[in-house]
Amino acid sequence: MDKELEEAAKIYFSRAKKAFGAACRKIRKAALNNAQELDLSDMELCELPPELFSLKNLEKLVLDGNKITYIPEEIANLKKLRYLSISGNGIMILPKNLGNLKKLEKLYVGYNTISELPDSICDLRNLKMLNAASNLLSTLPKNIGDIKSLLKLSLHDNMIASLPKSIGNLKNLRKLFLDNNNLISVPAVLANLRNLEELVLSGNELKRIPEEFSAFKKLRELVLDENQLKTLPSSLVKCTSLCLIGLFGNPIRNVPRELQSRAGLVVDMD
Repeated sequence: MDKELEEAAKIYFSRAKKAFGAACRKIRKAALNNAQELDLSDMELCELPPELFSLKNLEKLVLDGNKITYIPEEIANLKKLRYLSISGNGIMILPKNLGNLKKLEKLYVGYNTISELPDSICDLRNLKMLNAASNLLSTLPKNIGDIKSLLKLSLHDNMIASLPKSIGNLKNLRKLFLDNNNLISVPAVLANLRNLEELVLSGNELKRIPEEFSAFKKLRELVLDENQLKTLPSSLVKCTSLCLIGLFGNPIRNVPRELQSRAGLVVDMD
């Protein structure tokens, strides 16, 4: 057994060494070309070469599908980054100074084991897309609503139990994915998201939907499958753009007549 473990360790370290060397070569080439983009995805990288953080012209960095467990704070040296994707690794903690990447517009940190987002993420005032799906998040930063530039927020498949009130300040948000979390309620302030077009809340423990949701004017899809809803507010009929309400897997028996008869609205319970 010891020999088998020793052999497995040799293979692991050999692959890691080769991956590190290959990444270094790519980084040197990028430096020579003053590259604006660098893709180091699916290379079996366990750590990032320090030379990476000297590529001051980088605007796009892709590190998906590796074996990276942490991102060093030197990432903040890449001041021109607009796009950063580190999905599908083994990352547990994000650097506290992530908010120093002031030009960042798209941030993908999904499919890791991250238990919290750093507070500094709220300083990313140009961020349009944030995907932190399939992690271990139980809460969100208190001031998440400061990222007013956000258009799409993907937080599905986490363990989020409550939402901060500031989330109602994301006035430009178009799509919000909160499915498969631990929510037992959602705050009425979500109705302040007047530009929201798609809201997915399936796979939680919701027992009611706030009456205030009737204020949504641009919402087209409200997905509430697999919750504990027994009824819906009839005032949702005021959501004039609403095309679909998903209700599969709820103990709901009677849908308000106003919703059933609203032309152009599909209430899906199957």
